[in-house]
Amino acid sequence: MTQRHAATVSVIIAAYNAERYIAQAIDSVLAQSYPGVECIVVDDGSSDRTADIVKGYGSRVRYLYQQNAERSAARNNGMSQAGGEFISFLDADDLLAPEKLAEQVAFLGEHPEYDVAYSRVSYFNDEDGSSFTPQRRSPSGDIVLELLYGNFITIHSPLIRRQAAARTAGFDPARNRYEDWDFLLRLALAGAKFGFQDRLHAKVRLHPGNTIGDQVKMFEAKLRVAERIVAVYGAELARRSVDAQGLVAFHRADYGRVLVLAGRGAEGRALIREAARFPFRHRKIFVAFAVAAGIFGSGMLVAAQQFYDRVVKGKRAGKGGSA
Repeated sequence: MTQRHAATVSVIIAAYNAERYIAQAIDSVLAQSYPGVECIVVDDGSSDRTADIVKGYGSRVRYLYQQNAERSAARNNGMSQAGGEFISFLDADDLLAPEKLAEQVAFLGEHPEYDVAYSRVSYFNDEDGSSFTPQRRSPSGDIVLELLYGNFITIHSPLIRRQAAARTAGFDPARNRYEDWDFLLRLALAGAKFGFQDRLHAKVRLHPGNTIGDQVKMFEAKLRVAERIVAVYGAELARRSVDAQGLVAFHRADYGRVLVLAGRGAEGRALIREAARFPFRHRKIFVAFAVAAGIFGSGMLVAAQQFYDRVVKGKRAGKGGSA
């Protein structure tokens, strides 16, 4: 495929005070083996050298500035200005693999039944260079029923047909935690079909500034997204035979679990008890967890959770290869 005939991909990078990492993120976009790439950086009101660094790339990067409105608004701004047939997102501190866009464009060309291609990502520690690749479930097709119970698609992973993205209202500007899951859920509920490629296409940097580091706020946000989805899409969920009360109960119990692990045991156990009034997925496990928390306290459960993450989920340094 020559550059003249290549379908354009718009990669949107939302950046806020990103001077430390933004050049690496941009370089990973410009290094794509796919020729037709438009790189858009939306500066969300940075007060550091982000603007100077981005403008230093000249015409190779489109620079957009907005008053600080958080990353959901920044991504929407980028989408409104994008000219690509396909849309991809990248955070300013993360990286794309060089072959990501070429392989995903080819995949969607071979599979017109899919609106979104997604793949695996690895996580790497910014301090010691260790990395891991989560072994998440990876369904294809109509993934709504799987996606309702948690986000297994990191936002850097998907390549989205522009026409599919247009069927949603974009990211919710009121959400800046779990906004990715909210967006992908609404995309799937709007009828988008997802296709999984078993390829490693992006690298997520772990450092103290990550929002994913604040588990309590993240899981509270997850619960709020679930509540909103049930409120707005109740009829569609009923059509799919989804128990809306049970869905919210699952996410309430999961938030309670994280509160227990964060040392807020009484509050967390109360949420799990409240959730347990309804039948939901893994209800008995959550109830047993709450009982154990009441008997043994949070410390032992934190250790058990860390063991589970390390051994069962495979979150071991180096499992996904070097960063």
